[in-house]
Amino acid sequence: MMISMLSTKAGKLFTLGSFCLGLGLVIEQFQSLLGTSFLCLAIVFLSYTVLKNVWFELIHNHDLQVDLLMILSAAGAISIGYFSEAAILLFIFSGSEVLEDYVYRKSLKTMESLMTQIPKRASLVRENGVTIETAIEQIEVGDRLVVKKGEQIALDGVAQQKMLVDESLLTGESRPVAKEVNDAVFAGTLNIGETSTYLVRKKSSESVFSHIVELVEQASRSQSQRDKFLHQLQKTYVIGVLGVVVLFIIGLVHFQQLSFAQAFYRGMILLTVASPCALIASITPAMLSAMSFGAKNGILIKNGDALEKMTQLSILFSDKTGTLTEGEFRVNDYRVEDKNLLPYIIYMENQSSHPLAQSIVTHFQEIAPLAHSHRLPVQEIAGCGIQMGEIAIGNKRFVEAFSDTSGYLKKDSQGTLLFVAQKEKIVGYIELVDTVRKEAKEMIQTLNQEGVEVVMLTGDRTAAANRVAEELKIKTFYAECLPEDKVSYMKQLKTEDNIVGMIGDGINDAPILANADISIAMGSGTDIAMDASDVIVTQNNLQKISLLFQLSKQYSKITRFNIFFSVSVILLLIALNLLGYLDLTQGVFFHETSTILVILNGLRLLSFNTL
Repeated sequence: MMISMLSTKAGKLFTLGSFCLGLGLVIEQFQSLLGTSFLCLAIVFLSYTVLKNVWFELIHNHDLQVDLLMILSAAGAISIGYFSEAAILLFIFSGSEVLEDYVYRKSLKTMESLMTQIPKRASLVRENGVTIETAIEQIEVGDRLVVKKGEQIALDGVAQQKMLVDESLLTGESRPVAKEVNDAVFAGTLNIGETSTYLVRKKSSESVFSHIVELVEQASRSQSQRDKFLHQLQKTYVIGVLGVVVLFIIGLVHFQQLSFAQAFYRGMILLTVASPCALIASITPAMLSAMSFGAKNGILIKNGDALEKMTQLSILFSDKTGTLTEGEFRVNDYRVEDKNLLPYIIYMENQSSHPLAQSIVTHFQEIAPLAHSHRLPVQEIAGCGIQMGEIAIGNKRFVEAFSDTSGYLKKDSQGTLLFVAQKEKIVGYIELVDTVRKEAKEMIQTLNQEGVEVVMLTGDRTAAANRVAEELKIKTFYAECLPEDKVSYMKQLKTEDNIVGMIGDGINDAPILANADISIAMGSGTDIAMDASDVIVTQNNLQKISLLFQLSKQYSKITRFNIFFSVSVILLLIALNLLGYLDLTQGVFFHETSTILVILNGLRLLSFNTL
């Protein structure tokens, strides 16, 4: 840790300044002039980085930072000959700045390690069959790449042969995933089967993995509302403190009959202890540490507000398919009056990215594909189904206006029913069944114990939704929902007293994710769902939601304590100075020690443990 902290330019200057300070304090006892020279050198080294940042903010952004108070205090001490006090002030202050910078860089370590896990080069197969090593930035969409057994897939694409892939880096699932021809493969995952080829579908900058890395980087630069408020308050606070210090010095001279030097010295102490360095550092290090811990554990937190809102969560809405359930459907039963419709059905479902569609295609994979001359545009109606010409496939709501002479709509099923219609007449159905995620029960139980109600929203039939709700002990659920219905149900329960969240993974979930106070997307979901969310669970494990909730509670607890502690220390030190019981060295020591303590307290979240 120490080597990492001091390896930066600011760290090296701090080291040089500390060395000069030590020499100056020792030599000053024997040779005053030489000792003072070393102290002045220490002041230059220790103040350089802080002074540079303060000057930049003042000139370029016209902003007054609280660090200005420390610089002015040190300058004031120098002006009345207190060189050792000024050097010690800058030593402790610079040390806390170096420590805070270390916390920030520590939070980015996960992102850097993620970036190194993507291959920089890939084996490109040319048209003549020759394979050459090529930088991934030079590979275009549509190029064919070969990946050997044990190698990582370099870019997002689709498999050209059957593949066995380890996707644990992205999803956290330890079980290998069998990829069929045309199945999606992702950058960063590992080919553990035989040598295979795949076609590139996204450039390196557009891959799922790159998207995740970008989100981590953006999160590290974000601020919570409380943090923004504290930083926005800086300019007003600095001006206010400077005004109070001037009045304080005047008051000491006129009412306590102190000399100007004595009063000015006390004023510098007030300038130092009134600086809200610890208060400013109360939130950011803790937020960055929580984000870093989350990223290491498959939870990408996009902003600090998500952490703060999560701890106030009252109701958590959840999608059913692919979220509370595995989303790996299998066809349990089907009936189509005209078997000649099956090739059309398979073609239509092949145009959809919905989990149900992929399951149907897999089940009927031996059926001959639809002839090219018969292909028509396929329209997908979000939350309902798909349609091609006079053929429609979808849920009950989608087809209930059609003729149902065979009574298919009355079929009893605890699975998911899709109805097949032709010429506005229902001519069959396909029944699919899904399994509940093992960790879903634990997540719901944990949240219920914390006073958070879980509400299930689904476009599926009531019978299928009821089966899942009973198994998971979910008291409230809404079935046969369109995307706009989900938003409507949320708005009914979203009040000033209720902070509501949403977990989802599909295009249908994007509207409600955007309307939730805190939105959580599963990593297997669509780009739209992930873009609309505040948190992304890259590992498809619902226990991570419980971990996120516990992490947010600990974050809130630490930041509340930090704010209370830092304000208490400032008030105590101001009171001691007013009573004349504090010198500059003591004021600097206690003030900067409080800053270091709140930073270290925030660092605890790097190794957060729920136990």
